[in-house]
Amino acid sequence: MPGSLTRRQLLIRTGGASVALACFGVLPGGAVADSVALTPARAATYAALLDAIDADPAYALGQREHLVAGFADAYVTDESVRRYADPVLDALAPLSSLPPHEAHAALADLDGRVKPDALSLAALAFDLPEDTHTIVFTV
Repeated sequence: MPGSLTRRQLLIRTGGASVALACFGVLPGGAVADSVALTPARAATYAALLDAIDADPAYALGQREHLVAGFADAYVTDESVRRYADPVLDALAPLSSLPPHEAHAALADLDGRVKPDALSLAALAFDLPEDTHTIVFTV
């Protein structure tokens, strides 16, 4: 049979082609980290921001866990949220190492654009999850 290949020749040729394609960047490399995921440091800063606001007696934030989870979901799915939140959370990073009352005082002392942006970020509304404890009666 003219032009037939042995298994060894086939493996050598396809292996060589694969190496060439990988070198030219055509084949995918290793796994790439998810660049749109909310980092633990930024998540902690967002939670600290909520705690700092909640430390003010004039405010009462309910459903803190829901707000943190909703923010994380919005961060992953909406590029505009990421673009807005990243510089604000980076500027507020020191809040995550403070107790809530001290973080509130530090937030109150901020000047410039960071404080209004931080309050706007904390005021983002997220849809409430559907009630998973509905009881259905049948007759």
